[in-house]
Amino acid sequence: MFAISCSADIKCSPEAAFAFAGDYSNDPLWRTGVLAMSHEPANPPKVGSTTRETMRSMGRIAITVAEITEYSSSRTAFRSLSGPVSCSGSRQFVASPTGTTFTYSLTLHPTGHLRLFEPLLRWLLARQVRKDVLRLKNHLETQAQRCGASPQRAGA
Repeated sequence: MFAISCSADIKCSPEAAFAFAGDYSNDPLWRTGVLAMSHEPANPPKVGSTTRETMRSMGRIAITVAEITEYSSSRTAFRSLSGPVSCSGSRQFVASPTGTTFTYSLTLHPTGHLRLFEPLLRWLLARQVRKDVLRLKNHLETQAQRCGASPQRAGA
């Protein structure tokens, strides 16, 4: 088992960050390798909803079904129900002086032959998560600039 976490300060409101990154169907726009992501029931996501992620990783296509275990405007979390690797994770949205501190965390439980490659998997996934969080930051800050939105929260 190993855990990975990455945070970034994003110049947009926690509400705007949550509206985008709290909607799992937007994952293909910021997460490397995610080809499709959906959740059922369709809207709005909630505790008990399931997600279906189709991802290309290391040249293979994998499908992971997960259950949303937490869902609020400040934090979402999930745990896998099926897929190539048992995992859980969360997304946290915390107000900061410049907008939002976003934290993306994953815990993986590789089994079988994948356990032999755990150090490599940890390194690859940590690198990917850092890039994904930066991609999210760039996307949200570009959107905030286009909309002329202030990164500050109302009353801050």
